[in-house]
Amino acid sequence: MAEDNATSTGSTPPTTLATDPAQTTTPIDTEQVATEARTELLKSLGFDNEDDLKGVVEQHNKDVAANQSALESKSGELDKATSKLAKETSRADTAEAQVAALKQGVDADHLSDALALAKADLASKANGVKTIDEALAGVLERNPAFKGVEAAQGTAVAGQNLSGGQGNVTVPDLSKISYGEAAKLKLEHPDVYKQAVKKLTNN
Repeated sequence: MAEDNATSTGSTPPTTLATDPAQTTTPIDTEQVATEARTELLKSLGFDNEDDLKGVVEQHNKDVAANQSALESKSGELDKATSKLAKETSRADTAEAQVAALKQGVDADHLSDALALAKADLASKANGVKTIDEALAGVLERNPAFKGVEAAQGTAVAGQNLSGGQGNVTVPDLSKISYGEAAKLKLEHPDVYKQAVKKLTNN
């Protein structure tokens, strides 16, 4: 019986708890790992520390802002130059159109009307016109009075020749004279023209 006790108690080895080697290692310092990783990254980018990197980023941002300001300034100057060029081009076009109209015999009194109609024809390509000269020719064909032909010939108004500016001028009947004659009367004898208008409106 003593043997039984001895075998039962003496033959079993003492039990020891198995420990995991991972659990027994020292805990990892995450802050130190992060710092080391950051340092390695900075060195791979060519920087000694974060302040150097921040300095480069700040300088880049300043450069971008300066370039943006310069670009906006140049853009403003370009807008002004473009606007000025457009005005000068418009002025030159108007002057060329006026010269073309005068060459075709448009009377100075009808210059703006003839040009307005010619520009409208040119813009709408009416009758296939492609130049201001062609447009003016069409306008003058439709409106021969724009040439002031009657007035330029010094035709008589109600029996009086107004081109000589002689003495008394009788008041004409505006309904019986041409537009050109009336325009010349208004230009050369404004008082007589007023009387003619008054006479016409009173009838």
